[in-house]
Amino acid sequence: MPDSSSWKKKIVAFTLAGTLLVNPILVQAELGDQILKYSMEHEDVKVLQQHLINLNFLDLEETTTYYGDQTLNAVKKFQEFIGLNPDGVFGSETFEALKKIIDLEPLVHERVLKEGDEGEDVKALQERLKILGFLDIDECTTYFGSQTRQAIKDFQKIYGLKVDGIAGDETIDAINEALKGNRRRVTIGSSRGSSRSNSLGERIVATAMQYLGCPYVYKGSSPKGFDCSGFTQYVYKQFGINISRSSSTQANDGVRVDREDLQIGDLLIFTGTRSSTPGHTGIYIGNGKFIHSSSGKARGVTISDLDSEYYNKRFLYGRRLY
Repeated sequence: MPDSSSWKKKIVAFTLAGTLLVNPILVQAELGDQILKYSMEHEDVKVLQQHLINLNFLDLEETTTYYGDQTLNAVKKFQEFIGLNPDGVFGSETFEALKKIIDLEPLVHERVLKEGDEGEDVKALQERLKILGFLDIDECTTYFGSQTRQAIKDFQKIYGLKVDGIAGDETIDAINEALKGNRRRVTIGSSRGSSRSNSLGERIVATAMQYLGCPYVYKGSSPKGFDCSGFTQYVYKQFGINISRSSSTQANDGVRVDREDLQIGDLLIFTGTRSSTPGHTGIYIGNGKFIHSSSGKARGVTISDLDSEYYNKRFLYGRRLY
């Protein structure tokens, strides 16, 4: 995985900007004048929740003044995305990153954008797809390539649009509305499978997210420290799903699933760093991303991209456990 701290902060400084033009509540409520953290009650929590909803880090039907588990996990996900320590505390650094939303202008639709196109409007499109979590690239470019097309398709699927990978009027409008918080996702992760399976998968992922930032510990199997298979075993066990302890044996649990059929909550199997046999595990969270306990540069429980060069080469298959 590329170093996240430097480039993400540069990207965020330019791209995480602007929803506030249509949502001036951030300034009005003076969010950021104090630290917000777990179990607090304050009017500012409602403001924070609304902005996390706008950026699709939080899914709530109605905002509240209470900083509970869902808000904590959403702040952790936001911090992870912008390259900060995911401690779940809404302090000055996290506030400054969120405040930079205020400069972003809505996309202007001047032409249909499709694979092969070039221009500054393509770059603007990529920047917004990146904010919404559908595009994971180091630097946005002016070229509409296969990654941008896939990001558009993922966005269209999640927001209930025709899935064609082309940014036309409807898709551009939907992106603008999603950034303003006026359009909600109609599905989370893959739409395949039964509603019961998807519901369980969502709960598995929500539980896994609670442990973002927990340290990596070799042979660890508790929130004090996890290795990769200790983390997956611990999470699934909370739902009565008992799997093996090691990566190599977890590779045989459940039923094999190919990449194109992955559902959120599926166990992912990767090769080890020095072998072509199973040696690493994670949990699929949708949109091409997974959560795992990493022993690498992003040490500890973190979110990574399945399409990154490192993990794309190492991915073997998924396992459906329920």
